[in-house]
Amino acid sequence: MKSTSSLIWLGKEKEKEVIKLCEEHMNKLVATIVGLKKTVYAFCESDETKMMSAFKEVADREKEADEIKRKVIENLSKGIFHPINREEIIRLILTADDIATNAEATTRRLRLIPIGKVNKDLKEGLKTMSDRLVDIVESVSNALRMLTQNPSDAIKQANEAEIIEESIDEFRMNELVPKLVAWINQSKTTGYCLMLKETIDRMENVADRCEDVADVIRSIVISYA
Repeated sequence: MKSTSSLIWLGKEKEKEVIKLCEEHMNKLVATIVGLKKTVYAFCESDETKMMSAFKEVADREKEADEIKRKVIENLSKGIFHPINREEIIRLILTADDIATNAEATTRRLRLIPIGKVNKDLKEGLKTMSDRLVDIVESVSNALRMLTQNPSDAIKQANEAEIIEESIDEFRMNELVPKLVAWINQSKTTGYCLMLKETIDRMENVADRCEDVADVIRSIVISYA
C-alpha cells in the first residue's frame, strides 16, 4: 500500500538510517567515477604511474561501496520494514552498485591496452566521455540526497541525469565511435581494438546505470507523492 503522505516512510528512523547508508554508498560511487576519470586521463597522457595509482583508487572505492551495500542489505534483513519499502531500497542499492562494477571493469580493460597505442583524436574522445560520466554520477548523487530533503528537487536532478545520459549516448555514437572505427582500421591489432571497444562499452554502461538509478529515484518520489 502507498503511504498516505509524501515519502512518509522515509521519515521513519530505521528507513532514514538505511537511506543514509545509501547516500554513503553513492558517495563511494562518485569517488569511483572520479577515479575512472583519473585513469582515463593518465592513460591518454601516457603517465603509467598515475594510471596505476588511479586504477587502485577505483578498485579500492569499488570494494568500499560493496561493503556499504552489504551493510544496507544486512540492515534490511534485520529491521522491521514494510515489504514495499524494503523492495525499493534494495532495487536502489543494487542498481547503483552496478555503476561501480562497470567503472572498475572499464579501468581493467584500459590497462590491457599499451599506453601510447591510441591516437590523439580517440584520446580526446575518451577524456570527454569520462568528464561526462562524472557529471552524470554527481547528478544522481544530488538526486538521492534530495530524496528525503526535497522530493521535487530530487526529480529535477534525476531528469538532469537523464539528459546527460542522452548527451553521452549521442556523443558516443556521433563522435567517439567514428574515431574508434578509424583507429581500428588503421591499427589492425584485433586484441587491442576489442579491448578498447569493450572499454567504451563499459563507460556507456556506467551512464546507463546512472540513468537507471535516476529512474528508481523518480519512481520512489512519484509512488509516494
